[in-house]
Amino acid sequence: MSLNERIKKLRKHLGMTQAEFGRRIGIVQGHLTGLESGKKRVTPKTLRVICSTYGVSEKWLEDGTGDMFAENPDKKANGLIRIFTQLDSEYQDYMLKHLQSLLRLQKKQIPGASEKLA
Repeated sequence: MSLNERIKKLRKHLGMTQAEFGRRIGIVQGHLTGLESGKKRVTPKTLRVICSTYGVSEKWLEDGTGDMFAENPDKKANGLIRIFTQLDSEYQDYMLKHLQSLLRLQKKQIPGASEKLA
């Protein structure tokens, strides 16, 4: 499977349209179509942006080695990333704010949680 095919596989795994996926990484749908089909070359910058935006293993995206989400092997984390990346920016900010509040609450209520989560 080529790099271009792995980009398409990632997008489909995330359940996103080309327009949604491209918008989040700063490219238009037509350009993403070219990347997925192999008609356009994936630049190192685009590769890094895809990885950082979607939490994807750069090694997997480059050559198919390892897991798609090597940084987050836990299925719950992958599910959270999949949902998070589909949200608009303002909803992502809202979600992060509330997750941080939950973490602070957990640290107060669970003895020893501060050490585990720090």
